[in-house]
Amino acid sequence: MIRTLIFGAIAGYVGKKLYDEGKLTEFTDDLKSRYQQVRSDISDRSARTSTMTPPRTSMPSNSASTTPLAS
Repeated sequence: MIRTLIFGAIAGYVGKKLYDEGKLTEFTDDLKSRYQQVRSDISDRSARTSTMTPPRTSMPSNSASTTPLAS
């Protein structure tokens, strides 16, 4: 538990220094641009696959009334 507290304190200190120096804004801008790129790629793929898939037809049901009974 003490290791977790020490690591958290170090991460908080380093994070605060990076935030104050403005280095995290570059990271967030890069992260946002990558997210938007992936989002547009996924929407393009889903648009392409929805136009390429053939329409689904209903499958004939195999109900007990249509099968011959063995007596």
